[in-house]
Amino acid sequence: MLRSLWQNAAMATKAVRPQLRMMAAVLVLTAAVAGCSAGDPPRADQTAPAGTSGPVASGPVPSTPAEAPDPYAAGLSRPVADKLYPGYGNASLDVLHYGLDLAWAPGSRTLSGTATVTLRAVKAVRQISLDFSRAFTLDQVSVDGARVTAKRSGHKLVLAKALPAGARATLVVRYHGSPRPESMPGWSGWTGDGMGLRAMGNGEAWSIQQPVGAFTWYPVNDHPSDEALYDIAVTVPKGWTGIATGQLVESTSRGSRTTWRWRSTDPAASYATTLVIGRYEKHTATGPGRVPVTVWLRAGADDHHRSLVKQFPAVLRWLADRFGPYPFPAAGVVVVDSRSAMETQQMITIGSRSSGGQSLLLHEVSHEWFGNAVTPRDWTGIWLSEGIATWIVGEWAIDRAGASRRSVVDGWRAEDRAARATAGPPGRPRARHFGARNVYASPALMLHEIRSTIGAAAFERLLRDWVQTQRHESVDRETFVRFVNAHTGRDLSALINTWLDSASTPAG
Repeated sequence: MLRSLWQNAAMATKAVRPQLRMMAAVLVLTAAVAGCSAGDPPRADQTAPAGTSGPVASGPVPSTPAEAPDPYAAGLSRPVADKLYPGYGNASLDVLHYGLDLAWAPGSRTLSGTATVTLRAVKAVRQISLDFSRAFTLDQVSVDGARVTAKRSGHKLVLAKALPAGARATLVVRYHGSPRPESMPGWSGWTGDGMGLRAMGNGEAWSIQQPVGAFTWYPVNDHPSDEALYDIAVTVPKGWTGIATGQLVESTSRGSRTTWRWRSTDPAASYATTLVIGRYEKHTATGPGRVPVTVWLRAGADDHHRSLVKQFPAVLRWLADRFGPYPFPAAGVVVVDSRSAMETQQMITIGSRSSGGQSLLLHEVSHEWFGNAVTPRDWTGIWLSEGIATWIVGEWAIDRAGASRRSVVDGWRAEDRAARATAGPPGRPRARHFGARNVYASPALMLHEIRSTIGAAAFERLLRDWVQTQRHESVDRETFVRFVNAHTGRDLSALINTWLDSASTPAG
């Protein structure tokens, strides 16, 4: 993510373990929930009634039917508590799927929603607690079909429902209200747009949220270590568009309203989700590997960004050539009335008032590989995605703009000297300086030193293999160090730790 106003310099785990996925098929679903709004898929051994179509088993039906596959297996996580912002997220709960049925009224700037949240208890809990803004009125709350008592504690929604370890539950929360963004946690000096969903005077609404802010429009375990699957329906007046995380499934109109349905079949972290509502034009293209590409622009308001977003497919191809196939089934970019930009998953958000041009677009799109496909486990690891994205922009400047490697590295060094003094070393960032240049330029320099040590070709193979082998994982420093050492056959632990922990810029 880049925020041009407060960064003086120019733009230069998920713990889904394989064994957790294997466990999914044997989780005891009777201790769990009633399921999602779309229903569980039919079993292969079910025979369709006469006169209907459906799966028909070939051969004899076994006397003991095989257990149906778990539709939410890809949403299994091992959440952790955050070291920088411990007040957000809940390490005791793992959300598997969010089903969000949202309706937006531009005139009153009111959001009405029904959130169906399927979760499991990582350990026994005496109550269920999620992050959710007090800006919304609770209309009804239930767990597994039974009404429950809900209370608010700051930005927490707390439900009086105990769960044993391993049990699943389905929460249904109906709510309405006018959304409001939140300030950066722990930092009163934030001068950007705020975190989360904001309603504009013209009836538009859009969301950018990092490190937190998803809780400003739906009840959520607002932490990167708990990735989940999403189905989002956005109902708006005809002529308006509802854009969200994932791939567009359909848009249907009924009377004066249109519903836009989006689905994420790959797990997403809450900070990488988005909701955008406005009068948009849809433009289509084809990306690498025939990935469908959509670009969303507001007629008149975003004309000056048309040439920039036209470069989107070319940027995707440049990245795929170096780091492997685009990691999701669809790619998109949407322009909003912001000074910021954000790597929202499968739907990159670009602010119409942001600066940085092609470098900004490249930075955010590179996060689809480094940040969304492979996600930092907590916010002390933001350097894992921002540092690689910064290094990639430097490589683009060398490859496409004729910049010298020395000039790029010297620019990072100048930024690093100031950033470490103010915001701390990248491996131990200070909470009140979230997203400062210490987690951008400083780790980019570390990557440059690794490249200088092992050679250019070996380094590009390392980055490519990192994202391809760690896909859909949330990772931390230890994961990265182990991977680098194993991949290179050398112990580079001291090099990495020196660059991540030094109070001043290491010699290089």
